[in-house]
Amino acid sequence: MTSTPSDAARTPAGGVALSLLTCSTNTRYRTFGRAIQDQIWPQYDALPEADRARVEIMILTDNKAMMLGEKRNVMVDAARGEYVQFIDDDDRIEPDLITSVLAAIDANPGVDVITFLASVTINGGPPKICRYSKAFGRDLNTPTEYRRLPNHICCIRREVALQATFPNLIRGEDSAYSRLLLPHLRTEHAIDRVLYHYDYSDETTETQQHRRGVIRTRPDQPPIVDVVVLSNATGARLRRMTQHTIDTCLAGANTLPVRVIVLEQQQVRYQRAETVHAPEPFGFNEFANRGARLGSAEWIMIANNDLVFEDGWLHQLLAAGHPIVSPLNPGDHRQRDLDGNETGRVNGRHLSGWCYMITRKLWQQIGGFDERLRFWCCDDAVLEQCVAAGVDPMIVPAARVRHLVSATLRSSASSTDRDALTWGQVDLFNRLYGRDKFTDDPRYAAWRARNAAVPA
Repeated sequence: MTSTPSDAARTPAGGVALSLLTCSTNTRYRTFGRAIQDQIWPQYDALPEADRARVEIMILTDNKAMMLGEKRNVMVDAARGEYVQFIDDDDRIEPDLITSVLAAIDANPGVDVITFLASVTINGGPPKICRYSKAFGRDLNTPTEYRRLPNHICCIRREVALQATFPNLIRGEDSAYSRLLLPHLRTEHAIDRVLYHYDYSDETTETQQHRRGVIRTRPDQPPIVDVVVLSNATGARLRRMTQHTIDTCLAGANTLPVRVIVLEQQQVRYQRAETVHAPEPFGFNEFANRGARLGSAEWIMIANNDLVFEDGWLHQLLAAGHPIVSPLNPGDHRQRDLDGNETGRVNGRHLSGWCYMITRKLWQQIGGFDERLRFWCCDDAVLEQCVAAGVDPMIVPAARVRHLVSATLRSSASSTDRDALTWGQVDLFNRLYGRDKFTDDPRYAAWRARNAAVPA
């Protein structure tokens, strides 16, 4: 017998208990779009009038102007229910899904997530059960079933669902979401029955075209990361470059809350960021520490002002679960041939000095970034500090941020200044940390000859 919500346990009068959300496109209007509605609306119509008032059904159909991840974020933001649950348009649901989920909501007030079993078929093959639980810790497959972290098809308390977002990725936005959602799930209730059918087919799956996300924010949420951007925008082109760094950082975070703090040496202010005037002589690590102290987020990112952030960068860095992580710079030969996340001690491969993210806890543990270095080798010093603290940096190739390569230095520094900020810094780093970086480079040898440098 199908269970029904008890009067005593109902959501307060006038409140929406459950928002059912479906994303679709114009190309599925006559096929999947109609098929899923033929399953949803009869269930809704069969509910008692009081329960119909407690269910919100939203279907967002567009002409692929938005990617799926962005559509999901828009729908969660717009939902009014205490709980949110996605029903994908190319899947199938059991005839009692709505009543079963409502009953579970009422029987388990305030639970963070309600899961159920899903039946999965791949290209018409035999069905296999998929079980969802936060206890799994990660997605894995067994000979008899799939085991997955709770994701978008589960019934999630909206207040919890808002703590994570979906990245704007061509594929895998749901698994990226589930990894970010996991730390926020404290309680769960499992319905030990199949309520959902996931039917994957190569023939019917539509490939998305990537469309860059727009800047969307949830203003009431504290930032996950304080992004400290270091800038010396001496002209209009450099000002535009810094602003573009800010804008792509925010847009690429795909609605995750980010605070951008720009330490700017010129009299410039930027939109959608906190601008701190810093006219004193530049020191990369000194300025980075100053910006880090202005924030309070769990994570700190240190970033050049000549970057282009791609969608999903923050989701991927957070999902790595490592205290110091760097994105990949597409085209950088040092970061080629990476099969996945990789830890190590090679600067330029495992640490991207132009853009890396560190936990505030580790930053405090190492005593802040070594301010004795001012430009080149500042990242080498950070690597040495982290290794001394027992943490090797990690490169996360799924997180992608393009680096335009020292545009500020090329455009603003004299040759003498460039020497002091480059080879002079190499020499200082080698003496401070007992290393022999660039000792075989003729440019370094020439600098040492010109400056009678102390042997490294």
